[in-house]
Amino acid sequence: MVYKTKVTILSAIVAGLAVVYAGSLIFDPDRVNTQDAAYAWLDAKNIPRVDGIELKSVNGGVTLVRKNAAWFVSVDGQEYPAKPQRAEDVLSLLSKKDAYPVRGTEAASHERLGLLEDTAARITVRGGAGAVPFLDLLIGNTDASGNEVYLRKAGNNEARSGSLSISNYVSSAKTAWYNLRLFPETDTFTADDVQRVIATIPPDDTADGMLPSAPPTPVTLTFARTNGGWTVNGQEADAPKVESYIRSILDAEGDDFVTGETAASLSDGRIVLEFGNGTSRVISVGALLDTNNRNAAVSGSPYVYSLAGWVINRLFRTEDEFVKK
Repeated sequence: MVYKTKVTILSAIVAGLAVVYAGSLIFDPDRVNTQDAAYAWLDAKNIPRVDGIELKSVNGGVTLVRKNAAWFVSVDGQEYPAKPQRAEDVLSLLSKKDAYPVRGTEAASHERLGLLEDTAARITVRGGAGAVPFLDLLIGNTDASGNEVYLRKAGNNEARSGSLSISNYVSSAKTAWYNLRLFPETDTFTADDVQRVIATIPPDDTADGMLPSAPPTPVTLTFARTNGGWTVNGQEADAPKVESYIRSILDAEGDDFVTGETAASLSDGRIVLEFGNGTSRVISVGALLDTNNRNAAVSGSPYVYSLAGWVINRLFRTEDEFVKK
């Protein structure tokens, strides 16, 4: 009888301790704060319906639009190709549940945290014709550690903090969003498809910026695929160098888009790529500018690009570089 009584008492004690331990887990402040910190700003189910992202900072803003699964940067009524992955990364970051601990719940904290609606940076995510955006996120000051930024939804007093990644997207220059590849990723041809390259080298300008009185004779390099190798102007070429050169053409990128100029005005140099299926693409470049850049356009594309001097030097080479020694 005494034994049974002891077992009953001990069982009761163990049960009581278990209840206390469970309660300590449920009501532990650190555990509660961790659960409250797990948060996502954008409902992931809305991502397929998103057709616009507006990013605004004190230095300006960027508007991204999605049309037919492709992203564009909208500038003064013109639309330029955007880096598709960069736009998708913004949506992924906003919809991913992460640590965003609550830092304030009263409107009185908004000014101190840099979260006033008329001065804070902002990301607005829209979809369809609805007037109410999927997300209108205000981005305020960085915290004392410099590792996090304060955030809140417009119209909501609750302020949270999170990684600087969101702030970095808003502060990016417009050109960081542009897809400035002369041949975008959607083009299906590769270097293996190229059968011939004809490069007409643009003339050098004189030191004072004036063209010579008599136009120089254009220098042209013709690369042809022959018997599994390459020739340049009829001479045997170093095949790996030619193939590397062709890849550099296909991978070339500009510094920026140029407005107010058309491909018709770019006639100082050109590169013709001829493909095995009988089609061709032409890169046309214009005169040397004060910045040491040249403007360029690609046949079949409505865009004009600004190409840096080092890119021009990669596109237009000398015959000696390719002749097999």
